[in-house]
Amino acid sequence: MRFISTSLVALAACIHCAVAQVIPVSYGAQDSPSNPEPTLTFLWPGSSPKATLIYIPGGEGRLGLTPERKNLGGFYGATLKPLSDRNLSTGSMNVVVFDSPVLLPVGANYPVSRTSAEHLARIESVVRYYQSSYGLPVWLMGHSNGAASLTEFYAMLQRDNKTDLLAGAIYSSARNGARFDNKTQLAILFLAHEKDACAKSTNYSSRRVFEEQRSTNKQRLDYVLIRGGESQGADVCSSGFHMFYGAGAEAYQAIEAFVLAH
Repeated sequence: MRFISTSLVALAACIHCAVAQVIPVSYGAQDSPSNPEPTLTFLWPGSSPKATLIYIPGGEGRLGLTPERKNLGGFYGATLKPLSDRNLSTGSMNVVVFDSPVLLPVGANYPVSRTSAEHLARIESVVRYYQSSYGLPVWLMGHSNGAASLTEFYAMLQRDNKTDLLAGAIYSSARNGARFDNKTQLAILFLAHEKDACAKSTNYSSRRVFEEQRSTNKQRLDYVLIRGGESQGADVCSSGFHMFYGAGAEAYQAIEAFVLAH
């Protein structure tokens, strides 16, 4: 209850002053989590929000947010933050970054850590919290390994007849093996970079998932290839084209156009 109260007070302050900040969200499931800490989320309130976008990071899923954090740079600042800022876009989205309090191992063939009941319950708690707080449609974005969180979470919603929690999804630079099934009825934007060299997140794989969905999913779908940006002298699965480095505007403009059209 203390974390819920703290979260509500912090969010109320953030709504009125439109200041980005870290919001803790309590674990909502009835089972006991391996880590009792709340899920920390970073919120950029939209200038004139019509939807809330919740982003699930790739890698091992843990950013290490601390309560005093006031901004995020890199991919987050270039690709996500502008969606909330009317000086760079329409400012039509609240943007939330989900930070797992526990590491989510990447796995050799598939990040099975993203399938855990605890991880999925934390995502649901965050979705419900922001849906209740703002009363706006919630979109879930999963990037790289985060796309596995996205598809596993939607599969859980299907099993539990709770798919109305999501208005749509952004499937971005997705980890191979992250798939929606043939019963999926959800608006989905597929994002990838034409020069992404990460062998664990190939365009061939994401395109195949898109084509599978086109044959069964009657909701709005689109596949967008990012073409700008540049490489970096680091791991191709955590930098450069895979992370839309230098092409953040292309990515956030595609996201904004898709969400607003829906």
